[in-house]
Amino acid sequence: MRTNLRITAAATTALIAALSLSACGSDPAPKAADKASKPAASAPASTPAPSTGGDTAGTTGSTDGTGGTGSAGGSGSGTGGQGTAKPAKSTGKHSGGQSTSGSAGSGSGSSKRVTCTGSNIKLTATPVSRPINHVLLTATNIGKTTCDAYDAPAVKFSNAQSPIPVDKDTIPQAVVSLAPGHSAYAMVRTQGEPDGTDPYMTSQVVVYFRGAVGMESVGRSAYASLPKPVGVVDAQAMATYWQSDLGAISAW
Repeated sequence: MRTNLRITAAATTALIAALSLSACGSDPAPKAADKASKPAASAPASTPAPSTGGDTAGTTGSTDGTGGTGSAGGSGSGTGGQGTAKPAKSTGKHSGGQSTSGSAGSGSGSSKRVTCTGSNIKLTATPVSRPINHVLLTATNIGKTTCDAYDAPAVKFSNAQSPIPVDKDTIPQAVVSLAPGHSAYAMVRTQGEPDGTDPYMTSQVVVYFRGAVGMESVGRSAYASLPKPVGVVDAQAMATYWQSDLGAISAW
């Protein structure tokens, strides 16, 4: 009986020892696993890959200075990604071309023109010695705006019923434009070769101005007094077109 008890006690002791050894051998494994599962304290946290869309949005959005909420490395959904570069605004004003009476590029009222009439013209009449029986008309712009002397002066002497004819061989190449202070010229023949017709004497000449269209007179007429009376034969009298160069009609 004692022998059985000893055997039982020994078996129990062996069992307890085995359980103790089993428990001691299983503890290191879980601790090792815990250490393996934890990241090293000095290892940096993983950084997500930057979003391509976010980079583009942030960069483009800042190009024009208007900015946006998109930033480099963002998710790409910011509104700054829609911005585009804006061209520099031009502050210069478009200039007009050159003007006869103004400077180039002024682009203002320098290109304004009016018709030469008695309102802006001072008329003088001067008899010339050569050719004989000729009177020089000078029309000077006394206004503040360039005026155009169209066609030819409609000249009428004091006793004439209608303006004298015009020599079409003296038509200028372009309309004569007069800046303020400048003059246009026309020559008037008062009579031709003697044909038995007695001339009448006059000391005043009247000039009517024509417009851009037609032969009708426009605006006010101009009067000029001659320094001495001249003889006129209406059937022989004739005038030239307005000229900007006196030399073009000096020998007419």
